[in-house]
Amino acid sequence: MEEEYFVGIDLHRQYFTCYATNGKGDEILKERLSNCQEEVDYLVKHFPFPPKVVIEATRNWMWLVKALKEKGCQVSLAHPLKTKAIASARIKTDLLDAKTLCHLLRSNLVPSSYVASEEEQDNRELARGRIALVHYQTMIKNRIRAILGKENLSYSGSDLFGKGGRAWLKKQQLPETKRKMVKIYLERLDDLISAIRKVDELIQEKSSRLPEVKLLTSIPGVGTTTAFLLAAEIGDIKRFNTAKQFASYFGLVPRLHQSGNHQYYGRITKLGNPYVRWALVQTTHRLARMDRNYKWFVDRISYRGGKKKAIVALARKLATIIFCILKEKREYIKDYQSNYQQVGRLKVCPAILPERTRKNLVALA
Repeated sequence: MEEEYFVGIDLHRQYFTCYATNGKGDEILKERLSNCQEEVDYLVKHFPFPPKVVIEATRNWMWLVKALKEKGCQVSLAHPLKTKAIASARIKTDLLDAKTLCHLLRSNLVPSSYVASEEEQDNRELARGRIALVHYQTMIKNRIRAILGKENLSYSGSDLFGKGGRAWLKKQQLPETKRKMVKIYLERLDDLISAIRKVDELIQEKSSRLPEVKLLTSIPGVGTTTAFLLAAEIGDIKRFNTAKQFASYFGLVPRLHQSGNHQYYGRITKLGNPYVRWALVQTTHRLARMDRNYKWFVDRISYRGGKKKAIVALARKLATIIFCILKEKREYIKDYQSNYQQVGRLKVCPAILPERTRKNLVALA
C-alpha cells in the first residue's frame, strides 16, 4: 500500500506557507513560497506522487486549487469559521495555521467548503460584477440628488435620469463647480449604464444554457438576472439534503442557544452566502406585491413582529420553494386556494386578524 502525504497551506495575497507530513505525522516540508506556478511545481516535486492538500477558503483560493488539481493533487477547501472553532489557539502564525490544517486533513477532521466548478466561478463573477456596477450607479445617482438638495431643487417627474429629467437638469442654474460635477457624474453614469447592458447581454446568453434559470424564472418576482445569480451561487443542489440545510447555508435560520431543557431563538445567523440572502430578500418584496397569499403571510407576521421580520420569514419560505424546485426539477406551482373566509357580512383573511378583532367584526355584522 502506497504511503499517503498530506499538505496544509495557509494562503495569502502574495505568498503561501505550506506544511507537509506523511501518514504517520512525520514532518516532510515546511516552507514559505511565492504565489506562482513555478513554486507550485516546486512543492509537488517533493513527493513521489501527488499529495492530499487542504487550503483555507480565502478570497484568492481559485488559482491555487486549479494549479494543484492540474498536478493531480486531491484538494480540499477548509471552512474558515468551522476550522477556527475546532483548532483555535492563542499563538497564531502562518506556519502554525498550515500545520494545524495539515494534521486536521491527516485525521480526516477538515470541515470542508464547497469547491465550485470553473463555470460556476465564472457565472458568479458575472452576477456579482453586475451587482457592483448597479451599486456604483446608485451611488452616482445619489451624489447628483445630494447636489440638487443643497440648492433646494427637486424634480417632480418620475425619473430624474430619464430623457425628461436630464432636460430639466440642463435648465437648472447651478453654481459653476456643482454644474461641472453634475456633468461629470452624468458621463460616468452613462458609462455604467452601457456596462450594465453588456453584462446583461452576457447573462442572457449564459442563461439560455442553464436549465436552472428557466425553472427559477417560473417563480413570481424572479427575473432572468436574479435567477442567474441564484443558479450560479447555489451550484449543485444535490449537496443539500434538506430545505433546512439549504436555508442554513444562506444564513436564513435563527440563532439557537440551548441549555438544559431551555431553548432560546434569536435573529437569523446571517452566515453563509450574502448574495443569495440579498437576492431572496429583494425577491420577497416583489413576491408579496404580486401574490395575495404571500401578502397575507407578510401582513400576519407584520402584525406581531414587524415588517422586517415578516420579509425575512417569507425569504425563508422562498428558500424552501427554490430548494424543492431545483431538487425536483420542476417549475413553480401556484397555490390558487384563497385564504378569504366569511366573517359576518365581510370577506377577510382571518390569518392576519387577532381573535378579538374577528369577534368584533362578527358582532358589528
